[in-house]
Amino acid sequence: MQSLAAGAHGPSPVILVVFGVAGLAALWCGLSWAFDVRGITTRRSERIRRRREEAWAAMGRLGGGTPTLSGSVGYLRLLGVAMAGAGAVLLLATYALWHLR
Repeated sequence: MQSLAAGAHGPSPVILVVFGVAGLAALWCGLSWAFDVRGITTRRSERIRRRREEAWAAMGRLGGGTPTLSGSVGYLRLLGVAMAGAGAVLLLATYALWHLR
């Protein structure tokens, strides 16, 4: 057992790469949603609203249904802020793990 423990000097480089790439991706996507870069959040909100209207029309109900929080622009921007925060935490964890090596 001690021979296995003696060989472990820190986190695997694969884990560092996965955390780093996931952190960068989450940070980039979150900031894009939070600041509505190129209208990403607005278009997504419109698609959600249109899809709900089509679903309500397919059921024979007119009027588009009730508006929900999950399709609003503000909610999607809030999700973007949360995603950007998670990306920043992942990048900080990557940095901390890298210094443990």
